[in-house]
Amino acid sequence: MSADILVSICIVNWNTRDLLYGCLKSIKKNTTSVSYEIIVVDNHSNDHSVEMVKKHFPDCILIVSSENLGFVKANNLAVKHAKGKYILYLNPDTKLITNPIYRMAEYLENNNSYCAIGCKLILPNGKTQYICARTFPTPFNQFCFLSMLDRLFPKSKYLSSVEMRYWDHNDNREIECLCGANMMVRKEIVDQLKGFDSNIFMYTEDVDLCFRIKKLGCKIYYLGNESILHYTGSSSKKQKNKYFSAIMQKESNLYFQRKHFGKIKEKQYLFAVFTGALVRIITIIFLTPLLFSKKAKNKISFQSILKYFAILKWSLSLDKNNLKSMKINT
Repeated sequence: MSADILVSICIVNWNTRDLLYGCLKSIKKNTTSVSYEIIVVDNHSNDHSVEMVKKHFPDCILIVSSENLGFVKANNLAVKHAKGKYILYLNPDTKLITNPIYRMAEYLENNNSYCAIGCKLILPNGKTQYICARTFPTPFNQFCFLSMLDRLFPKSKYLSSVEMRYWDHNDNREIECLCGANMMVRKEIVDQLKGFDSNIFMYTEDVDLCFRIKKLGCKIYYLGNESILHYTGSSSKKQKNKYFSAIMQKESNLYFQRKHFGKIKEKQYLFAVFTGALVRIITIIFLTPLLFSKKAKNKISFQSILKYFAILKWSLSLDKNNLKSMKINT
């Protein structure tokens, strides 16, 4: 592959200065044999992220927003400034371990039928983050996840969640969906599809984009032999509401169901979340006392019940005002 091929690396930052520094440093250290530009959109951070980028990475294209645009709109803004043949959506809470940017660009360069590619995400504990290569969400696989059927039968494809835990994610293969923390897409495709769906505040934007890519007749590939370290959820952890991430994921998945499959599938999804959350709560109440010590079980039971009760309330549309306030305070 020619080193003249340009990759535009789009990174959206919100109050993750130290992680962003590590991410940018790892790009400089581990990316070879391919040309790249780095576009950082800062979503009105108050942790001196902007000053850090200006001081340590002056060659980055830095876009400073006066408000928090959210992940989707900020990435779409970054793409408007991109000059590369390929767009790499990359989270600031990642670190390159191998040389994945070159390998991903090389694969797309040599395989015209593929329009998007990603690689393995590794958690800080060394385990694979299975969401890096997954299938599309459905009411049934959402129920399997919430009710823990996917954990009870980890080798079953039928009872799997979107993460497909029956597969170790170590081999290269064609897949349905990638994670937006690390996803390279041909820019012509991004432009044709007008980037991420701006109706999505955060979460599922990557699922929606992959679904639209597949509808074009394009294929998506996964490299299991290239790795990126992912600290996961760094921005979500800064939210005042501890259930923000869990509820927003369900809200975005619901939008995905309604957008692509209609109101019947939307209702099925809500029912699956309700019944799955109910099963999870009942399971916690009855099994936690048997499996954990008294000190641990009290903490696990109380916190988990509150979390899944919040999800259950959301599925019944009982928490719309709280959801609206969570978005405003992001």
